[in-house]
Amino acid sequence: MYYLSLLCWLFIMHDDGVVLKKDGQRGHVRIVRHGDSSAETDTLHVSQQDTSIFRRVEHIAARPCSKPELVQRYELIAPKDGVYYFIYNAKEQLVLEGIFSANFTYEGVSYKEGNFYHSKRYMYKKNGNLEAIYIQEDGRNKTAAFYNSKKQVISIRYFDKKSGDTEKIERYKNGRLKETRIYSSFNTYRTMRVGDSEYRLQDVSSY
Repeated sequence: MYYLSLLCWLFIMHDDGVVLKKDGQRGHVRIVRHGDSSAETDTLHVSQQDTSIFRRVEHIAARPCSKPELVQRYELIAPKDGVYYFIYNAKEQLVLEGIFSANFTYEGVSYKEGNFYHSKRYMYKKNGNLEAIYIQEDGRNKTAAFYNSKKQVISIRYFDKKSGDTEKIERYKNGRLKETRIYSSFNTYRTMRVGDSEYRLQDVSSY
């Protein structure tokens, strides 16, 4: 089975969790081409509600300091190697896009379990507005961007690919960069604020 290797707070998905199983048959979906003639990629647009492509599984999720709750995830049946997937939920919202790789090698280490090693996951608020976009590259966290009700980015968190630690956080106001927090350790960063004509640096400890 496939689980995105994002941070722990991304594992609890009420409606849009996606996993893979290599059994069953793929349903009828529309296949198109994108890219130039030298790098074409098959693309599939699929819905989690299509029972010929997805299997819905419910389970009880327990989190620290919270009551157990019923969570559902979706198992993608018979994923196609080398195909770029666009996966939509019941509200026709895009929840995941990325290329599926049956095998993957990163820095000399081979991974035999199929996965979306390069992907974007979209999270939404209860009112349907976009909340966040999480990007993985080479199977590792790259960025997490968060949005306000006006669909403007309010912050972007950048991760170190090897350690998974936060490298920096960019904070925005009205769609424009306001300040950048550059981390030297887990709980220590320096703030680079955007002034009228220059950046001002301060050493600040995060809380």
